[in-house]
Amino acid sequence: MARLFIYILLFAVAAAGILFLSQQPGSVSFNLFGFEGSMNLAVTVLVLALLGGVVALIWGLFTGLIRLPGKVGKSRERSKINKANQALADGLLAAEAGDIDAATRLSKKASKHAADERLKLLLEARAAEANDDWAGAERAWGQLTRLPGGQLAGLRGAATAAAERGDKFTAEIRAREALALKSNADWPFNSLFDMQVANGDWSKALETLSIGDKRGLITGENLRRRRAVLLTARAVSLPAGQGDDAQKALAEAMRLSPAFSPAAWHSARRLITDGKDKAALSLLITAWKARPHPALSQLVRNMPTRASGSAHKANLSGLISANTSHRESRILSAEMAMDAGDWPSAIKTLALLVEEDPTARLCLLMERALKGYDNKEDAALWARMATSASREPDWSDLDPKGGAFDYDPRDWARLVYTFGDVGDLVHPRYESFGRELEAGRAPALPAPDNAKRLTTPDALNGPLTPPLDYVPEDD
Repeated sequence: MARLFIYILLFAVAAAGILFLSQQPGSVSFNLFGFEGSMNLAVTVLVLALLGGVVALIWGLFTGLIRLPGKVGKSRERSKINKANQALADGLLAAEAGDIDAATRLSKKASKHAADERLKLLLEARAAEANDDWAGAERAWGQLTRLPGGQLAGLRGAATAAAERGDKFTAEIRAREALALKSNADWPFNSLFDMQVANGDWSKALETLSIGDKRGLITGENLRRRRAVLLTARAVSLPAGQGDDAQKALAEAMRLSPAFSPAAWHSARRLITDGKDKAALSLLITAWKARPHPALSQLVRNMPTRASGSAHKANLSGLISANTSHRESRILSAEMAMDAGDWPSAIKTLALLVEEDPTARLCLLMERALKGYDNKEDAALWARMATSASREPDWSDLDPKGGAFDYDPRDWARLVYTFGDVGDLVHPRYESFGRELEAGRAPALPAPDNAKRLTTPDALNGPLTPPLDYVPEDD
């Protein structure tokens, strides 16, 4: 519409110009090829305009003939590019859809028409992956790495293909090469780190984690927790002759994440073995404050200082004071009451805990407390309940001999992510229904000489009643 308006406007201007010239006096004389004559000014302008149009038309036809071969070539090139682009797009979609035959056929078609070698190699690699031809895919990705702009993508594909065909060594090399490049991509770090963790190569994983830290690929609590797990795993795997290095790694892990109980347990056990009971106790109290775990209290209960009743009680009281309201602190206070022969206090504390979550561990502790209270009938009832009650994941970390956190490399690898990224501990013995330390059977301290054994009131000979009924009435 706008173009039509412009044409009408130009026609109107031309007509007005001719009309204006026709009204002007004078003429134009000419002598051309022996012919003489004269024309009105307006006619002269019209003739010149028509002559210019004819010349322009002839020139356009001439230049068009000259440019025709080039236009034909460009048209064929555009057609070829369109066919190549269509083949590449259809081939990539077929590869992603899992249509192996179509992807292979379109890959060959694209190789005939596509001018960009990178696109041909990309489709060839994808088609090979769809056909589970990981060697062919790795070859195509490898060729892509040598082309401008395709190095990072080629290294990623080559690393994946190498890993799929089981060549972990080559996959790690490719990921390491990608990490050395200057880019904002985070996959080289994640890929290399994951492979090293899966291989149990804790030292290399720590080095890669440091690179990720410098580049800002991992920060904050996730960085500290992952490093704590890796340091602990490496310390546990070190031979006995490198005890100092192991202890330094465990101390660093505790500094980074006091809530990581395995680091605290292994570090404290080494300190106790070296006769550094006070340092071990301080470390365990710090860990208990951050995250109580029954393995930590068991370690305190078995410290050499337990030969002295007052020192043993002070150590356990230090744990409880560090996190008074926590469930494990309440269980520990009940165990201390039983050690001291204060069965009513133990029963009262345990009964409240059982009401919250009646686990097998608590049932067995209640059985022990009731036996000490000389209520064998109710103790037997709790023993039967323990056989069908749920287990506690944290308690399952302790093996029948009292050891804890006996993880294999695969378990440590899981912890790198479960604890490192989420803050959760995994419990292999709990998941595999492994045997655990029997609750309530831990050796207790000898009762004080003046301790009196309580007798069971008649009111307790019947069915179990609320916790307060276990406490004897004041005389």
